Amino acid sequence: MIRTRIRQSNDDSGVALVAAMGVALVGILVASLVIAQTITASNDSGRDRLRTTEIHTAEAAIDATMAKLETESPCTIAPQDFGSGTQATDVTVDITYYNDLSATPISCAGGTLAGLPTRATVRATSVGEEDSPGLDPVRVLEANLSLVPRTDLSQDAAIFSAADIGVGAGFTLSPKILDEGADVWLDDGDWDCSGGAKLDGSLIVPQGSIRFPNSQCHVGGNAWAQNGFKNDSTASSTYSVDGNLTVRSGDLTTSNPLYVGGDILVGGSKVGYHPANAEGSARYNVGAASIPNIAPVGLPVINYTPSDWAGFQKLDKADLANQINTQYPMKPWERSEIDKCNYAGWIGSIKGPINLPATDTVFDMRSCPSGFKTESGFAFNLYADTAIFTNSFTTSNPLTFSSGDGQPHKLWVIVPHSTGTGFIKNSTPMTVNSPIESFWYAPGRVDINNSSAFIGQVYGGDLTIHTPATFEYMNVGVPGVDLVSAAESSSGFIVELLYKREVS
Repeated sequence: MIRTRIRQSNDDSGVALVAAMGVALVGILVASLVIAQTITASNDSGRDRLRTTEIHTAEAAIDATMAKLETESPCTIAPQDFGSGTQATDVTVDITYYNDLSATPISCAGGTLAGLPTRATVRATSVGEEDSPGLDPVRVLEANLSLVPRTDLSQDAAIFSAADIGVGAGFTLSPKILDEGADVWLDDGDWDCSGGAKLDGSLIVPQGSIRFPNSQCHVGGNAWAQNGFKNDSTASSTYSVDGNLTVRSGDLTTSNPLYVGGDILVGGSKVGYHPANAEGSARYNVGAASIPNIAPVGLPVINYTPSDWAGFQKLDKADLANQINTQYPMKPWERSEIDKCNYAGWIGSIKGPINLPATDTVFDMRSCPSGFKTESGFAFNLYADTAIFTNSFTTSNPLTFSSGDGQPHKLWVIVPHSTGTGFIKNSTPMTVNSPIESFWYAPGRVDINNSSAFIGQVYGGDLTIHTPATFEYMNVGVPGVDLVSAAESSSGFIVELLYKREVS
């Protein structure tokens, strides 16, 4: 019996359970290790994805800031949110402006820069919206930008005056092609539309001021003045200025309510208790240094250069006199002796139009001391492009230019710059009929009087337009000559990326 009990006490049937428990414990430890590694890897992957998202969103914020600088000069940039969930980020942007003439940043307060910047540093900081395990990732991207004040150039100006422009009641200027602007450039002087001129384009006054004394004054594009803008009467149209109104150095004075379809930007103050209403922004006291300058350019120099008129036949005073004599022989009582200059310029009792050559032609009348004159009403029929160079151009009776064959042709009437004070003067109506397009130029006075109708461009040292007169703008230009383009200044910049790098 004793042996049996001993034998029973040495039974190993419980060992298997202990072994099974040991194996289970090892499995739990391995599983815990695997789970921990998986969690760590998942967290690391999430942090990497967030870090990648942060650098991309920081770069996107810099790109958005560069786009904003194309049209404006913001002092601050609003924070931006990108993405959602665990990948959502908050991006803050700091912008600092500099002028290369000084190492000190340009102050920017109240939405106004204290100077005109030439470059900017933009720093974008991107942070995840949700907390990450461990240290939250933060990525900072910095860009250095070159800034060039933006000045857009339009078509060549419809009207350019070097010194002064006088217009009377009822003057209108509009483009013949509807989507173009008919711009006026007054290089040195003040624009005072005492007669109520209406311009369907921009008005640029680089060295003077603009005054709207009555309700008919209107600028359909942008108005830019160096020394001030004064509004004496509310415009009868919706706006006095349809586009932007910029006054670089002077004040904006309102003696009546002013309505502007774009932005108002003034280097000086707003003067007067009447409101200045802008569809866009209105900023005052920004200082002239904060507004890109438009400098005077002087009257373009146009002289007769034969090489510029390649393909044109050259005729002189005798050739024109012979053409006139062929069509309308001179009666003995009209002239006792044919003087080529007088005959080419003085047109007697001619009942019909004078037909000009059917080949592109330059008439060189510069050797006629008294220039080109007409003493009775007559008309020209053009059959090809025609240029007249003369020391002066004077009409004392109605003058008309038409197309003889119904086809478009160009006409140039040019008093060369070399004459110094050579002039164009018509005391009676002068009409340019469509489809003729014309260009008129004189370094001295250009007088356009009494119900004249023009198609083309007029450039002069001193321009007077007596009204009513209707002017349709077409960009004719002059071979070999760069004409003045009316500049339209904006508050934005041409932006160039100098570098972009991560700083943390």
